[in-house]
Amino acid sequence: MTTDTMIVSTFDDKAIAGKAMKALRDEGFREGDMKILQGGTDSLVSELVKRGFDEDEARGLAEAAEQGKTLLAALVSEDKADQAASIMDRFEAAQDQGQDKATERGSAPSVPIVEEGLVVGKAKFATGGVRVTSSVEEMPIEETVTLRDEHVSAEQLPADRELTAEEVEAAFEEKTVEVIGTTEEVRISKEARVVGEVALNRAVEEREETVPDTVRQTDVQIEEVGTKLRKGK
Repeated sequence: MTTDTMIVSTFDDKAIAGKAMKALRDEGFREGDMKILQGGTDSLVSELVKRGFDEDEARGLAEAAEQGKTLLAALVSEDKADQAASIMDRFEAAQDQGQDKATERGSAPSVPIVEEGLVVGKAKFATGGVRVTSSVEEMPIEETVTLRDEHVSAEQLPADRELTAEEVEAAFEEKTVEVIGTTEEVRISKEARVVGEVALNRAVEEREETVPDTVRQTDVQIEEVGTKLRKGK
């Protein structure tokens, strides 16, 4: 039966720890068996002790995390523990070498070489235009319309003629005839129509303009400086 063991490494930041995790995944280690340990000092110590670390080792790792280090833990089988530790050690060593090189570079002064570049941009300014304002003006207007009124009246006139057979049959039927008089009134409605338009046109002209200016750059001359030896008498 294969026993699992936990390997923990400290890194300066999560970016380097992430690179180490990727390298482990590329070598076949499961991502679910790797994690960044987080939490307070006491909780980290408790978790590490449960994973087999003695309390002094666990507290040292927890204090490193409290100081800003990132703890990467990998749960691996014993037969692959050396391989996982070697991968994680490689990234720990790389970050230490990077710090040493940075220290070496920072121990000596440097002289920057500076060169200016000319950046030409464009700014847009208003030079005048056209404003069109519409207003409403009321004008009195008159239209003449002819209206008709109809009045109804009844007048009885004398008559003397013989009825036809059809008229006789209808003459003795009861009936009512009604005629209604009518009158007309003015109804006003308005219709708006477009009778003209004012079009606004924009003409674009392009021109080239040469901008004279000066730019600066520093020139660094390097010469060896030595001391002259003098012989004593």
